[in-house]
Amino acid sequence: MGMTWGWLTTQSEGQFLERKSCYDRTGKTPRPRPIKEVARDVAEALAAMANADGGTVVLGIEDDGTVSGVPDKYTETIWRQIQDLIRPRLNFRFAKVELEGRRVWVFETDWSAEVHQLTDGRYLLRVGSQNLPFPARDIEAMKRSRLERVTEMQFIPDATLADLDLALVQELANKSGMELQPEEILVHYRLAEKVNGQLRLTLAAVLLFARDPTRWHPRCGIELIRWEGTERRTGAELNIVKRIRIEAPLVRLIEEVYRAIQPFIPERQRLVDLFFEERWAYPAFAWQEAIVNAVAHRDYRLHGLGIEVHLLDDRMEVWTPAS
Repeated sequence: MGMTWGWLTTQSEGQFLERKSCYDRTGKTPRPRPIKEVARDVAEALAAMANADGGTVVLGIEDDGTVSGVPDKYTETIWRQIQDLIRPRLNFRFAKVELEGRRVWVFETDWSAEVHQLTDGRYLLRVGSQNLPFPARDIEAMKRSRLERVTEMQFIPDATLADLDLALVQELANKSGMELQPEEILVHYRLAEKVNGQLRLTLAAVLLFARDPTRWHPRCGIELIRWEGTERRTGAELNIVKRIRIEAPLVRLIEEVYRAIQPFIPERQRLVDLFFEERWAYPAFAWQEAIVNAVAHRDYRLHGLGIEVHLLDDRMEVWTPAS
C-alpha cells in the first residue's frame, strides 16, 4: 500500500509537522525565495525535530494548507545544502511528491540520539509548532532520559496488525485530522516499520493498541488497592478492603482507571457563604496527573512489577516501576 500525502495539507502544524512556502509574498506578485534561505528554514526545523521527537517538514505548501508548489528552478541540491547546515550530519529522508498537480518536497527525520547544532551555533528544540533556542546540556539530558526508554521502540516479532484494535488506531487518525489507513498511521508515528513488505510493530504499538497487551507485557496495567485506615498493615493485620486489576490498551487504560478510582475518593463538605458545598477530597487535576505521569514514565523493561495506586483514608499514593 503506497503512502498517501493528502494529510500534509489538512493536518495542523505542530510538534510533528511544519509547512514551508517557497514564495515571498511581501510584494504585489509572489516571487520565489532564494533557495539558500529556504534550505536554512528546512534545516532549522529538521534539527529542532531531531532534537525532540522527530517529524516532517514539507516544502511547497503554505501555512493554511494551500499547495503552492516548489519552483522549477529549485534543484535537489537543496538536500546537500540542508545537510551542510546541521552538525553532526543528520540522516533525514527526502521524498518528491505531487499534490494538486504541483511538485512538493517532503523531508522526514526520526528522533536522534545525538544533539544537533546549526552551523551558526544555535541549538533548537521543537516545542509545539515552534523551533526554540534551547541549551545543549538540557537537550542532552532529555535525550539521555529518552535512551532509557528505548525498550518501547523494540520490535515484537510475533505481533501483527490483526492483534491490534484498529478502531483505536483510527481514532488517533481522526483526532490528528489525518486521512490515513491504520497501517499508515502506525508508520507515521514510528510505531511500526515496513521491512520487505512486512509490517513490524513496536512494543509501544502493542501496549497502546493491542486488544490484549498483557500478551507481550504481563504487568502493563494498573492495580488499585483500597486500604482501611491511614496505614498499610500486613500479615494477620492485613487491612486491604478491595483490590482491582485494570488491564487495557494504554490509550484506554488511563480513562478506565479514572472511572474506577472515582467511587473511592471521599467527598467533604465545606461551608461557603452560609451553604455547605460538597467537594472531592483530592483535586481531580492532581491525582489524574499523577496517574498520567505514572504510565508515561514507568520503566517497561521491568516485567515483574506494575503501577499501583494505594487508596487510604487520608491520602492516595501512586507507585510506578522505575529503573
